[in-house]
Amino acid sequence: AMYRTMQATGESEMCGLSKADIISQGTAYFRDAIKLGEEAYDKFYEEQGWSGSCLVFMQHLSSRYFNRAIFLLTVKSNHKYPEEANRLGFQDLDIARNMDVEVVDQCLEVGFSVNKSDLFELMLNRLRGVLSLLEMDYPDEWGVEEQISNALRELHIALKNQSSDLFCDVSPAGRMQELDAELIRYARITNAIEMAAKVGIRMFMEDEYVFHHAELAAVKALVDYVALEENEKNFTSETKQAILNFQDEIENEFMDNIVRRMSDARKSEETMLCSRKSKHWKLQTESTRTEESHLSFSVRETCRGDFTMEIF
Repeated sequence: AMYRTMQATGESEMCGLSKADIISQGTAYFRDAIKLGEEAYDKFYEEQGWSGSCLVFMQHLSSRYFNRAIFLLTVKSNHKYPEEANRLGFQDLDIARNMDVEVVDQCLEVGFSVNKSDLFELMLNRLRGVLSLLEMDYPDEWGVEEQISNALRELHIALKNQSSDLFCDVSPAGRMQELDAELIRYARITNAIEMAAKVGIRMFMEDEYVFHHAELAAVKALVDYVALEENEKNFTSETKQAILNFQDEIENEFMDNIVRRMSDARKSEETMLCSRKSKHWKLQTESTRTEESHLSFSVRETCRGDFTMEIF
C-alpha cells in the first residue's frame, strides 16, 4: 500500500521510507514469512497428516506465496533485479494456484466442509490480485474469466439456500456487488465499455444499498460509456455532467468518511481543538488538500483486497 501510494502521488518518501527501502524490507518480510510457513506446514503435516488444521495452514501458506507474487510484480520496475522479481513473481503465482487447488481437492477427498464465506473471499482476493496485474499490462496467467465463472457458480449455488454461510456477514445483494465490482473492473481493462456499464447500472436500479467501492466502480463505467464517441448524440451535455457530478459526490463522500473516522479516533483534546476550528475544513490550505488527497490514495490502496491478511 505504501509503494502504491507513492507511485500514485509521486512522493519519493513515505513514513521515512524510500521505494528502495520498502522493496528491500518487503522482500525480506515475505521471504521470512514463507520460510517460517513452510517449516510450520511440514511440522503440521508430519504430526497430523491431512487434518483440518493442516489444510487451513496450507491455505495460509498459499496466500503468502500469492501476496509475494503481487508484491514483486508490483514493485518490479523499481526492483534492483527486475528480471528476477518477474521470474519469482510468476513462480509464486503458479505455486499459489496449485496449492489452492490441492486444498480444495483434499477437503473433498477427506470430507472436510469448506466455509463458503471464506472460499468466496479467497476467490475475490485472487481475482483482485490478478486484475491488479492485468492493469499493469501483465499477461493473464491465472485465467480471469474462469475465476469469474467459478465465483458466479458458487454464488448461484448459495442463492438457492438463503441460510448458506456465504451470507452470514454479507447479504446476497452485497455478495453480488462484490463480484460485480471486479467484473466491471475486468470489462474496463479489456475495453468492454458497454458491458461494464450494463453491470454497473444493475446495482443502481435493483439494490437499495450499494458498497462504496462497487458504487464507484459502477459510476466510472457509466462515465466511460457516455464518453464513447458513438454515444455522443445519445446523451445530452446535462446528462453527462450529472453523471460526472454523481462521481464527484461519491468521491467526496468517501473523503468525508475518512476525515470523520480520523476525527473520532483522535484524543479528546485534539477533537476539541478541531471543533474550535470548525472553519478549518471550509478554508483548507493547498497543503491540507494535498494531504487529504494523499490520504485518500493511501486508504484506497490499503483496501484493494488483493492481499490476504491472516487471522489466527
